[in-house]
Amino acid sequence: MRPVPSLPRRLFLLAPPVLAGCSARPTAPVADGVQQVLAARGAALVAGDLTAAGAGYDPAERSAVRVLDARAVRAGLREWAVSGLDDAAAGVAGTLRVRVEGEGRAVAGAFRAGWDGRLRTSTAGTPQPWDLGDVEARVVGGGVVLVLDLAAGEVADQVAADLPDATARVDAAWGGDWPRGTAVVVLPTAAEVTRFAGRDPSGRLDAVAVGLDADLPDGAPAGVRVVLSVERFTALSPLGRSVTLTHELVHVATRATPRAAGAVVPTWLTEGYADHVARLRRDVAATALAAPLLSADGVPQVPDDAAFRSSEPAVLQLAYAAAWTLVTSAARVAGTSAVTALLRTVLAGTDLEAACRQALGRSFADVVETWRADVASDLVGWGP
Repeated sequence: MRPVPSLPRRLFLLAPPVLAGCSARPTAPVADGVQQVLAARGAALVAGDLTAAGAGYDPAERSAVRVLDARAVRAGLREWAVSGLDDAAAGVAGTLRVRVEGEGRAVAGAFRAGWDGRLRTSTAGTPQPWDLGDVEARVVGGGVVLVLDLAAGEVADQVAADLPDATARVDAAWGGDWPRGTAVVVLPTAAEVTRFAGRDPSGRLDAVAVGLDADLPDGAPAGVRVVLSVERFTALSPLGRSVTLTHELVHVATRATPRAAGAVVPTWLTEGYADHVARLRRDVAATALAAPLLSADGVPQVPDDAAFRSSEPAVLQLAYAAAWTLVTSAARVAGTSAVTALLRTVLAGTDLEAACRQALGRSFADVVETWRADVASDLVGWGP
């Protein structure tokens, strides 16, 4: 079996810049008017009333809005609401919460619209799957698969088949306190994944976890969607696809855990943990997965956060290999439940050194020393 390729970087979808231009900050009556229109629009969308949903838009734009709204309704839209309205350079801005059937939590994104007594469409908000085309929704155990490439066939079928198992794998490691309903958006190309995620279209990503870091009205974190490309997934083995999907679901679960204000969570820990859970008890040689690290010169170094943002494939592969082996080395000594406790403790605001002593029973320096010894021995005894 060929080695599973290095897993993709984790991506958080950030709010895009506001449109160029200038406008005065909305007065309270105007803001109230926008909020009323948006509330009515959300209720109409959930009810499937396309005429009422588009009524707040400029008449010249209603036909185009209705096309997108019809796609959203067919995709199983169950929640659409905008909160936190503020001024934007070309109208109003806020946080959009969207949930489709099969999703356990609403996903937050940026909302932008023009406003002159009527809404006007804007291209500056966070894109939704139906903005890119017709969506086929498949609700399965573990969530829903939203397919925009109707020729996706094999990839969409495997994602739908793998989602329940991937969800169970995350449950087994992280616990059940996360939204088990995850939307996986299947796009035709890696370039479309990159554009959908708000990155430079010249970039290429296998799969990403997207959604604004925001709290929902109940105070819990917003949900996260997984986005992947048919183009990249068809190049992976069936095992590679399953591992990649599980990796992203780990991020969905960990992001569902509230993070304490000021908590410093190193990227190597979140990425290494996601790889550890995704690759746990998989039939792939550890030396193949860690090849970029085992072939590197010098003493292995704990990767810094910048390494995971690198545009150089070799730097990324080395960073992911180092993160996975570091977390897995700790788990081989203390167990997966201990490294789960380590990440939870750091998310709760405990510094890394104290968290290591609390969760692993030893210092971080000891953890690193053991890891380096494992690498120096070419991971002898690690097995598949």
